[in-house]
Amino acid sequence: MKKSELSHKEYRKLKHKFNRNNIFIPLIATSFVVVLLIFILHEINFDIREISGASALIFTSFASSAFILFLMPYSKAAKKTRFVKSYLIAGFFGYLGFFLSRFINFYLMAGIIIFIVSFLLFETDSEHPPAIGIAVAFMIFKIPVYGILTLLAGIVILVAAKYVMQKAGILSKASEFKVK
Repeated sequence: MKKSELSHKEYRKLKHKFNRNNIFIPLIATSFVVVLLIFILHEINFDIREISGASALIFTSFASSAFILFLMPYSKAAKKTRFVKSYLIAGFFGYLGFFLSRFINFYLMAGIIIFIVSFLLFETDSEHPPAIGIAVAFMIFKIPVYGILTLLAGIVILVAAKYVMQKAGILSKASEFKVK
């Protein structure tokens, strides 16, 4: 049976069977990459243990993205361009929202920023849901401009890790199955 002839049910069954048999290396790699990301960002003075809440939201966003990028590489949200664009949009507008919330009611500004980021992610074909957490983190925890550098470092680390994993053949087979 050709992959283009799979029904949705057959596709899900094959995908699950494939992933169950080939999940351990991507799981280990995902865990390693997230820990490496936390270590590197910690070393560039973004102490994840001292900034209450902010780091939790930023790193949960990155951990969620790592799960999507490495364990669901066949999904639309796992495309590197979507990931990068979504985080750049969310970081920029999250910081803008933090800045503007000094002059505009915080709750109104939060709603506006979440609306704008969601709209732009949709319009730019950059749907990567964990990125919304970055915009929220920048606003709620008033993350200063160095947060943009942290965000960029995280993006580079995850994209480089995905590239290396694809070149090593760890992620390539998961995209073999397509639904007609």
